[in-house]
Amino acid sequence: MYIYDFEIRVEYVDTDKMGIMHNSRYFLFFERGRTETMRSLGIGYKKIENKGVTMPVVEQFARYLLPAFYDDILVVRTKITEMPMAKIRFDYEIIRNENGTENLLCVGYNTLAFVDTATNKPLRLPQWIKDSLKPYMD
Repeated sequence: MYIYDFEIRVEYVDTDKMGIMHNSRYFLFFERGRTETMRSLGIGYKKIENKGVTMPVVEQFARYLLPAFYDDILVVRTKITEMPMAKIRFDYEIIRNENGTENLLCVGYNTLAFVDTATNKPLRLPQWIKDSLKPYMD
């Protein structure tokens, strides 16, 4: 399993009239967490796209547990729990630390497919991505 934590602040644009983070913004935070996770593995999206691969989202889910508020600093914890095949799943926890206690605000996941840019056809996991993930998978 690979786990990567990324800190992000809730900005005014992320909130509704009540100062609560809007439900749609959690998916943007998931995307930021996923992007930084891939970058931390040395397989950032720019590199992936330069090698002729795109990764569209094919499934997405979120469960909201507690609200986040304007100016909160949150941790987006992203997990890759199994070696992908033709799709890769990312699991997320959005956490607010309060006085040393982690409060879980939201859990979710999304699944992305590997697609050949030239043919727009699905691909199996490219070997060079597999090599980057292999040290972390059981």
